[in-house]
Amino acid sequence: MYFLTIIFLFTYGLCLFYGEKQVIWRLNQKATKTTKLLHYIGLCVCVIVCILTANFDIGLRGLWTTRSFIIVTLLTGIFLRFIADKTTVNKFEKWYFRLFSFLPVVTAATLLIPFIGGVLVMSLFGRLLEPAKDIYYDDNNYRIQSTFVGVLGPPKMDIYEKTFVFEQRLKESDRFSVGIDSIKVSYDKDSTRITAYGLYDYDEKLKGKKETINLKKKK
Repeated sequence: MYFLTIIFLFTYGLCLFYGEKQVIWRLNQKATKTTKLLHYIGLCVCVIVCILTANFDIGLRGLWTTRSFIIVTLLTGIFLRFIADKTTVNKFEKWYFRLFSFLPVVTAATLLIPFIGGVLVMSLFGRLLEPAKDIYYDDNNYRIQSTFVGVLGPPKMDIYEKTFVFEQRLKESDRFSVGIDSIKVSYDKDSTRITAYGLYDYDEKLKGKKETINLKKKK
């Protein structure tokens, strides 16, 4: 791991300092402006979603919606420096995208920190690239899933309530998903019942026991 990381740092470092001048093909003006616009839109969406998630546990509806914006923002920010038409990049943007292009260096350097660095980077990439380990239930109102939280922790059961283009992670879902083999959702007159099966199958005495979460009626 350390050997490959050092090789990457050396190779990418050469690209940062010498590769930009060696690039023959670049985007035309229109493509560069379009790519910059995609980056700025993605950046704004990511900032807004971060604020909503941090304060209200609200994000964009869908497993990959927010992650798609993050990936597009990262890729355009990192590589635009090398392929942009220079006549369409102002002085601020020049330094902005130059700093952005150092993100892989920071990530790789973090991996060199014993134990903690690897755990941090792998956990972040896991959260980004594996939105849900298992999806137990999904309809127009709720999505119930097993969520990867980090390489050192067990997956968590998350319940998302869907509303228009947003979804909110409900506080009732703060529990581990280890052992769950199925979920049943029942819409009653005054509430929604979410029943988890298989949590205690490891214990012969408790085998068959279920856990039920009652949610307020969805209007």
